[in-house]
Amino acid sequence: MQLSTPQKIKSLIITGIIMALGIALFKYLPVYLFGKDILFDASLHITIAVFVLYIGWYFIDQNKNWRNPYLLLSCLIVIVIAIQRIISNAHNDIGLLLGLILSLFAIIISRQDYFKNKFNF
Repeated sequence: MQLSTPQKIKSLIITGIIMALGIALFKYLPVYLFGKDILFDASLHITIAVFVLYIGWYFIDQNKNWRNPYLLLSCLIVIVIAIQRIISNAHNDIGLLLGLILSLFAIIISRQDYFKNKFNF
């Protein structure tokens, strides 16, 4: 389903707002409560990377031949960032998963008309 430009902008704005609220709740609130040395706060790096890659997706979405390579490249970028965050001892697996889940949740909510009835449990 191809979105018009105003729909794309609306989706990006909704995604950005949800991500910002999630970061405030799952990153800055735990850091405020438990201190800066915690590892289980949501990863801002993962969330920002997914948001930037999501913006890029709207440009790649125009050419169907680029979708799979872009998706693979996006996954590799997120994996490299996650590994770097673990090596630098900035996050643990919980923090990285929180950032990823927050990002995916924001994208799914912003495109709920597309994702409706896609998942059956």
